[in-house]
Amino acid sequence: MNRRQFLGKLAALGLAASLAGACAPQAATPTAQGEPTVAFEWPLYIPDPREIERVEEGLKTLRIYDRTGEHLLAELASPLGHSTYVSLDRIPEYLRQAVIVMEDRTFYTNNGVDWAAVGRAFLSNLQGEGLQGGSTITMQLVKNVLIPPEERYQLSYSRKMKEATLAMEVTRLYPGREGKDRILEWYLNTCFYGQHSYGVEAASQTYFGKHVWEISLAEAAMLTLLPQSPGLDPISNFEAAKARQKLVLSALANTGYITPEEAEAAWQEEIVIRSQQEPGIRAIAPHFVLYVRDLLQRDYGEDMYRLGMRVYTTLDVEIQSLAQRVVAEKIAEYGVPNNASNGAAVVIRPERGEIVAMVGSADYYNEEIDGQVNMALAPRQMGSSFKPYTYLAAFEEGYTARDTILDTPVAYRDELGRIYSPTNIDKAYHGRVTLRQALACSYNVPAVKLLDAIGVDKALNMARRLGITTLPDGYYGLSLTLGTKEIPLLDHTFAYSVFANHGFAVGQPVPEHVRTPGGREVEPAAILRIEDYRGKVIREYRPKVQPVVNPAYAYVLTHVLSDPEARRPAFGASARYLVLDDRPVATKTGSTDQNREALCMGYTPQYVVGTWIGNADRRPMNRLLGSTGAGPIYHEIMKGLHEGLPVVEFRRPSNVLELELCTQSGLLAGKGCPQRVTEVFAEGTQPTERCNLPGHARPGGPGPTAELPAEYEPPEQRILVLSYPQAGAVLSGVVPMIGTATGRDLWYHKVEYSLDGENWTTTELDYMKTNQVVDGTLALWDTTQMQNGAYWLKATYVDITGNYVATEPIQVTVEN
Repeated sequence: MNRRQFLGKLAALGLAASLAGACAPQAATPTAQGEPTVAFEWPLYIPDPREIERVEEGLKTLRIYDRTGEHLLAELASPLGHSTYVSLDRIPEYLRQAVIVMEDRTFYTNNGVDWAAVGRAFLSNLQGEGLQGGSTITMQLVKNVLIPPEERYQLSYSRKMKEATLAMEVTRLYPGREGKDRILEWYLNTCFYGQHSYGVEAASQTYFGKHVWEISLAEAAMLTLLPQSPGLDPISNFEAAKARQKLVLSALANTGYITPEEAEAAWQEEIVIRSQQEPGIRAIAPHFVLYVRDLLQRDYGEDMYRLGMRVYTTLDVEIQSLAQRVVAEKIAEYGVPNNASNGAAVVIRPERGEIVAMVGSADYYNEEIDGQVNMALAPRQMGSSFKPYTYLAAFEEGYTARDTILDTPVAYRDELGRIYSPTNIDKAYHGRVTLRQALACSYNVPAVKLLDAIGVDKALNMARRLGITTLPDGYYGLSLTLGTKEIPLLDHTFAYSVFANHGFAVGQPVPEHVRTPGGREVEPAAILRIEDYRGKVIREYRPKVQPVVNPAYAYVLTHVLSDPEARRPAFGASARYLVLDDRPVATKTGSTDQNREALCMGYTPQYVVGTWIGNADRRPMNRLLGSTGAGPIYHEIMKGLHEGLPVVEFRRPSNVLELELCTQSGLLAGKGCPQRVTEVFAEGTQPTERCNLPGHARPGGPGPTAELPAEYEPPEQRILVLSYPQAGAVLSGVVPMIGTATGRDLWYHKVEYSLDGENWTTTELDYMKTNQVVDGTLALWDTTQMQNGAYWLKATYVDITGNYVATEPIQVTVEN
């Protein structure tokens, strides 16, 4: 029979009662007359006292770090409590002294049980003065650690006997001053101090926001009696905590540990109590920390606390600080004055699929803007930033960036018989445009027509393949392409990382237990490595690469989104927020109805950035669009990210062809084609015929348009003339617009038509002409697409600052 079995036998025979003395009865049962009587239950099992050595293992805190491990982002407790183990030498001597004075003055000399205190408690109980315990520090430690939770708070003599027996055995196992110090260390690390805090380090952090070795005598005195009455903590009841602090200071002075003057000074010291907040979260990246916590909860459940995880995340503190600063500054600068109180940003490194920054709001701690709502995860409408999914699906179906589509009024009838008639944000129509122009200028009508042509399912499937998780099965109308369905900014940014990765999704494999049929197989990575409390690596990030779309189609899309000239006519001065001065960048904006949301999304080969501006409660903003609202945030973050980095071009896949085309026929350019344009094509979608129109002769004109000599020097003064057609002309077919547009400050020129002389549309799909023209073709007008009737015509010259001049409008008649 071993010693533990022998102690159990003693307890079973009732002999352990002599060890516990007349301990406080811990349970009472009513007699027939209603008088309580003490319940005696003799223990048959005594836990192994050596289990107390596992105290440190049992105290687990989840720690979350940045990618370097140099910055602790959070120290989170399980729902059962927050705890961090510290050695005795890091606990101030005055706190240790205070605990011994108030809890167990004979601690260093008793054998685990204070017999005098037990006797006083027994007499008090017999005299009906209330139940008292007389427990020593060692007995309390035994109760906290060795007594099973279901038995720990039972009111019974048997529990007290067990505590006393174990306390003496623990004292025997850990003898002398060194053993007592270990017992005190274990005790101070296991006591419950209220507010979900276990141990003096957790309590110091919870109440004072500092380490236990940093607290003052006054703060130590306020912590001392909390294990006896954790409900009287300084957050819930500061006055009660202050009164108990005075009791401790007085006891320390009376026993000579401190002087009366030191006690008075500590009493007068101002105590600053930390405000209540999510326990243990630092201010560096609170939304990201909670996101990581939820991922761990999803993947590990409560084991994330039991294992004492040390989680090294993908977060880059410098990039996070940049993004957080820019969002906060821009919201204050122009957001708030325009009724936009909030912003969000996500930054991903595409080649590894890692989230390096997540800003969920302009200010996490600002309740007025619902700052604790993570707008990087909250599904919102994405506006026109959804359009690339439609265009990419169209490229898969064989469409090219050079194909044309009519930007003209159209109406559809949905399943319920309702009429849907999309309009462009500028309330104008732009005639026949290429898909490049339509996407770059973010025209709504062509996007809707394109979706109608390829089918809603094609775009829906593309979005899901790219990683969008909030598009369940159901009915989707043609407005889908305009971003009317709600998507989290994080998902949206991750989908754009597929564009940056040439059609491949790179990230963390989605766990089987959360994967949905047809859903994404990889997700953005937030965790690099996880270690348990012993330092053993239990998980390490290895990127999974998942092909999503042919790299050729992804490159064509990138080529369009990174074409500043193609978008310039629609965006004007705000286009400067969508580019970088020193390198190519692909950018797409998004705005929603009634100005409720504005986004700007984009990427280089090195970074993907998604930005949002608006209000958490969906209040409309005032005149802020994707380019003017989210654009400045996006631009500032992009600029900061790439400062000092080498310029990396978008790599063109081998199955992408770059060809020169005739702007009039759309075929491969021939020798006689006066106006040419370069376009990229996924192999197999390019035109194969060569244009053979001889000189593109114009009716009634002076013959073929001659190219200007290479040494031609534009005049300093701008010249703009529309010489053909003339006022009153009757036109049909494809009509060349003849004239002159030349000058040293020329940006581009165009010819426009109008039915009412107010709303103007360009005459040609390639309407942004940057070439100098002297008595030549300014544009081609395909009147076969026009209704017969009267039209106004004018030529427009735009200089490099964006200012423009126009000829006097003339009226002509179309009659086909």
